[in-house]
Amino acid sequence: MPSADDFQWARQRRATARAAGGVLDLVLPLRVGGDGAPLFCAHPIVGLSWCYRALLPHVAEQHPVYGLQPRGLRRPEPLPASMAEMARDYADQIRMTQPDGPYHLLGWSLGGNIAYAIAEELERRGHQVGLLAIMDAAPEVDTLTGADADAWMLYNFVLAEFGYEPSLTADDADPEARLLQLVQRRPGLGLEDWPMQRLQALLRVIRNTVTVARAYRPRLVRGPVLFCAAMRQGRPLADKLADWQPLVERRLEVLEVDSAHRHMLLPAPIAVVGAAVSERLARAGALAESSS
Repeated sequence: MPSADDFQWARQRRATARAAGGVLDLVLPLRVGGDGAPLFCAHPIVGLSWCYRALLPHVAEQHPVYGLQPRGLRRPEPLPASMAEMARDYADQIRMTQPDGPYHLLGWSLGGNIAYAIAEELERRGHQVGLLAIMDAAPEVDTLTGADADAWMLYNFVLAEFGYEPSLTADDADPEARLLQLVQRRPGLGLEDWPMQRLQALLRVIRNTVTVARAYRPRLVRGPVLFCAAMRQGRPLADKLADWQPLVERRLEVLEVDSAHRHMLLPAPIAVVGAAVSERLARAGALAESSS
């Protein structure tokens, strides 16, 4: 039975999809202007960073906010064969937007793994990472595959992204056709405007992201890491921290968020995350000024 948070989440996703206007840029400018350090947000499993619009009211206005989005959505092109290749591409995109560090990264769910890989790559190049905010990701991804048998689950992520009820099951013989039926029954939510080839491209991107994430084994990062833990579900906090701490040179900073994992971008939990991120961006800016 859907909860009140589930209904609120669906409404928020519908509003976000409409407001995003279908923009598929590799670097999505969610907010530009301001003289503060930019924040770069790595896309979650669906491959769209529109969801991070929810951060904007809660991150100080002087900080530009960008979403990173994958290749293969706007036009057919080769997809990265590994997380390292994906991270190199995103690091290049980030440095074209912000030539000099320190760099500040955030990622929710699978986006946390991508943000971590980008931090690795930036540090490998000799750049400073001023903040890596991981929103309830786990270092190793093992709950999904990119196989045909999981297509129904991946399509459910697409439905949820646009505010539809993710109601596909493993018994659906043709999840693609079922997706179209569900979309056609509820026009006006935005997904019916997408041509089938773009939906197929989105599924291809999701499958590839899952595949490279499953094969990824993170290495040590030196910069500060803020782990934002969803406290209403999943594994105990101590277990989550035990997974990440060996991969982080410094002691993890921990932010406990009163939320389920899937609801972390709702207004109340994201306000907590945004305030913590703003505080750390301000702290990083003060350190940069004092050392210049």
